[in-house]
Amino acid sequence: MYYQVISGIVLGVEGNLIRVEVDASNGMPYFSMVGYLSSEVKEAKDRVISALRSVSFSLPPKRITVNLSPADIRKVGSSFDFPIAVAILGSFELFPVNQLKDAFLAGEMSLEGVIRPVKGLLPMILEAKKYGLKKCFVPESNQKELIGIHGIDIYLVSSLQEMLNYLRGNQKLKKIKPKQFAIGKRPPYPDFSEVKGQYQIKRAMEIAAAGRHNMLIIGPAGCGKSLLARCLLGVLPELEPDELQEVCAIYSARGISYENGGYPPVRNPHHTVSPSAFLGGGVHLSPGEITLAHHGILLLDELAEFKKTCIEGLREPMENHNISIGRVGKQYIFPSDFMVIATTNACPCGNYPDRTKCRCTVTQRIHYQQKISRPILERFDMILCAEKVEFDDFRDEYEDSTTISEHILYGRNRQKLRYIKENFSYNSRIPDDKIDEICNFDDDTEAFIKKVFRQKNLSMREFHHMLKVARTIADLADETQISIEHIAEAASFYNREANEF
Repeated sequence: MYYQVISGIVLGVEGNLIRVEVDASNGMPYFSMVGYLSSEVKEAKDRVISALRSVSFSLPPKRITVNLSPADIRKVGSSFDFPIAVAILGSFELFPVNQLKDAFLAGEMSLEGVIRPVKGLLPMILEAKKYGLKKCFVPESNQKELIGIHGIDIYLVSSLQEMLNYLRGNQKLKKIKPKQFAIGKRPPYPDFSEVKGQYQIKRAMEIAAAGRHNMLIIGPAGCGKSLLARCLLGVLPELEPDELQEVCAIYSARGISYENGGYPPVRNPHHTVSPSAFLGGGVHLSPGEITLAHHGILLLDELAEFKKTCIEGLREPMENHNISIGRVGKQYIFPSDFMVIATTNACPCGNYPDRTKCRCTVTQRIHYQQKISRPILERFDMILCAEKVEFDDFRDEYEDSTTISEHILYGRNRQKLRYIKENFSYNSRIPDDKIDEICNFDDDTEAFIKKVFRQKNLSMREFHHMLKVARTIADLADETQISIEHIAEAASFYNREANEF
């Protein structure tokens, strides 16, 4: 008899549904599996045969064919064990045939029939929900990552015997109650009040967080660049529910749990990271650091020390908010809508511009500068110079992170209301065709903008970045129109000549 169940696979970070078909017919006893299978999927045959014995079922002398369709998609992973075993039981009519008509199944099995967890389950279930399936049967060990899914019933299974008893009507399965994703406490980060001096950078970070603007901080070692960047992580508002679900799906596809509660993800890769780990790819296609930072912050400490391939690979993600990775016959799109906070020293030794300590030659400094190209610099909304902290700065007081986070939340709420009918939510994401409409100003401000444009010799991309930053400054000041003061402050935050050290 022929029987079919629905399972799935993750390609990149997106779930794809796979039909698991089993045909048991008379003929020479044989067990075959087809459908463009990887070695770990082929090994499911032995695991399934052994697991079936745990429910007191031995394969009769039949010709059994298992097909994973569509055949042009390579099947990888161990999530097909459970659906294959259930489909075989269905082909021998060991339970009512209509029980799994609109159901999704996935899970690895041990030789004794225990259902083990699999990675990438969340994006597969979201795809099953989109396809119109009503029920999911998944490993109980995957429960934590699935608690925020609505619109589809999710049943937890611990063994093949338990599933068979349920299908026969002899047992009930534990069902996940729909509720919001678990919101944990914010991880501990330094407070802005702990950082002395650097007042302009603190103000710039408040603006950057409100509008999700990219920022580069250049300065000597020990002036507080890295500490300021970590302070910013403690003032970001919580993610929206749909954003959080998207982030959790990405982490599930990577096979890791999301541990940042309801707050934006923070990725801080070391500068020795490989291009494939940073941008995504690898032998088994998986998201990189820039995709794991989706809807969050990509913190790049010592940017100039990163591999040139990694730095230049940021061009498209910072502009288009996704990255396309090609494989033979197919392109995979990984979402990469993140906010970049980067820091770098002004020279290899880290002491410039203090010439009493810096021993770098002009040639060495120029070579160091060239690691960060002009196209990359143009993709930063703010470029600032951090200066050495003076002793008097230790006595000054500055707003703490709680106050700053309130300002940021106010600015974001204004943007949310303004863009409620748009497909973007932040000033930094305003498309070029809407800049004139959203970043409006009077004639006097236009004359001032023209002067700034010429003095700073801005490109059109840099000019648009400056307007978007000014729009965020106006939002924080509760102003509906951009004024000269807003443009002047935005222009002060863009010091491209800072990279000329």
